[in-house]
Amino acid sequence: MTKKEGRPRKGMGEEIKSLTEELKKYDGMDYSEKGEEELKRIGNKLVAIGKPAVPQLIEVLNEHKWQSSWYAADALGEIGDRRAIPPLADAIEEPELGENAKKALKKFGPVCVPAVIKKVEYRIKNPIKEGRGIDLITAYALSTIGEIRCDKSVEFLNKLLDDYMSEMPDEAFDPTKRDWKYRNIDFFHLLNCMVKQQDKRAIPHIRKARDFFPENYTDYKMCQIAIGRIKKGRPDEGYLPLEALESALPSGAIMDALSGGKLGWKDTFDEEYGEYFEDDEE
Repeated sequence: MTKKEGRPRKGMGEEIKSLTEELKKYDGMDYSEKGEEELKRIGNKLVAIGKPAVPQLIEVLNEHKWQSSWYAADALGEIGDRRAIPPLADAIEEPELGENAKKALKKFGPVCVPAVIKKVEYRIKNPIKEGRGIDLITAYALSTIGEIRCDKSVEFLNKLLDDYMSEMPDEAFDPTKRDWKYRNIDFFHLLNCMVKQQDKRAIPHIRKARDFFPENYTDYKMCQIAIGRIKKGRPDEGYLPLEALESALPSGAIMDALSGGKLGWKDTFDEEYGEYFEDDEE
């Protein structure tokens, strides 16, 4: 899509209405290359119209439908009208729309961060307590904050980690089942977002969180890896939630056990991550 500044002209309202109705025709349809090309064509026309199309694009976005809302989010990001920021932030928790909302918000840059922070803060105060993947409800919002590098993002993520750790019980627990306000925050995903920021001001906060855990705990190891990736400037190396799962329950070890030891699995954690544990000076 190509960003353009649209100017009102005669008949534009009807044109916008017609185009948004065309978008909606594809809702619920199976994917096809032809359909995707047509949706892109409609989206490009709406982007070319620009700001006059924003109110109706927001209406389509707010319906949270696949596929029209996807393309409405993309078009709103390309147009860049700030009126789109609050509804995009509201849509960011929708499982099938969150990625598109995130991509659109990132195009606005730091100006959208307060609205996304507000969404996360609301969810912390009003956690969703049941359902699958409830710890990932804030994942797209936190990723947006993590990938938009600015002081406000850094300050929020650092404080969120501090607050999260201040409520951490001494005993082992399932963070998705404990009755606490952070059940919709994934600890390892939060760390990963801090790595994306690549701001060394995060290191003391991560180090403090790390030292809460025994050295043999996965939580300790992931904190140390996060510190190392910030120090070494590696924002895109790995994804800590998946690496935490693999560290705690190595798939190779499980397959080896199921084979009766025939696969000859060996622990390669030190080979893969050892460099992050060699130097941890202040």
